[in-house]
Amino acid sequence: MALFKKKTTLIHHITYMGIMAAINLIFILLATHLPYAMVFLVLLLPFASAVVSYYCQKIYYLVYACATIGLCLIFNPSDTLFYVVPAVISGFFIGLFLELKINLFWPILTSTIINTAFTFAFIPLIDLIGETSLLNILQIKDYKYCYEVLFVLVFGASLIQSILTHFIILSDSKKIGIEINTRITSFAPYFLGLELAVVLTFTFAFFYMPLAFVFLEIAFCFMVFLLIDLMISKKLFVYLSTAVAVFTGIILFAVFYNKLTEPRGLILFVFFPLLIALVSFIKNWLLKKSGNN
Repeated sequence: MALFKKKTTLIHHITYMGIMAAINLIFILLATHLPYAMVFLVLLLPFASAVVSYYCQKIYYLVYACATIGLCLIFNPSDTLFYVVPAVISGFFIGLFLELKINLFWPILTSTIINTAFTFAFIPLIDLIGETSLLNILQIKDYKYCYEVLFVLVFGASLIQSILTHFIILSDSKKIGIEINTRITSFAPYFLGLELAVVLTFTFAFFYMPLAFVFLEIAFCFMVFLLIDLMISKKLFVYLSTAVAVFTGIILFAVFYNKLTEPRGLILFVFFPLLIALVSFIKNWLLKKSGNN
């Protein structure tokens, strides 16, 4: 049975999922005895699940997920909750998006959000089984804005994990027979996604600041994607417009920062994705409509 090949029979599915579940169990056992190894293993956990999702029929994925989580819970409950469960769920969507040939940006963002959400969802369970709090691990428990910092760091770590995981897939895509889609047919979803993230940033700024900062990070993810497109355009007007947008964002941030209470002033970083989105809109919509792009 070829390891990186679409599975067609029930025996192939069971055998393949058994192999991948065993690999995940080995990862957890290594992390149990070599804690620092988890830094590297968290990159491989979503990869294994993504490969199962891509090569196996989705109807069998639940069996793989239950087997993997169940086996790992026996040996290391805390790492299973923090690493394996998010990896199994995010890996499913990574494999699904790759199979549907959806642009790489979306599985990266989706898996980041899933990993972040499950990390915080399982914190109460980790506390119940007596594991050390993340606040203590990061040594920010006594900091006034500890939860704002915690949410930002967890999302950032999840994003780095997702990017590196996809980099592994991208670098070996030809060897494992996965076709990566980097084409962009429309920028509308990216504009809409950025605007939604900005709206949610301002909304949660009035209710719960930690989540406001998470949505601000999501807005920056969209901004970086649009910014890369602007930088590879090789048009002087686009470069100048981008520079003006960044400079304008700095001025607006400096002018209005002191008018908001701490730490709400940091929400004004949202000016940057908004202005970059405006330049991208001009480049990808207005100039294209006028035939100058």
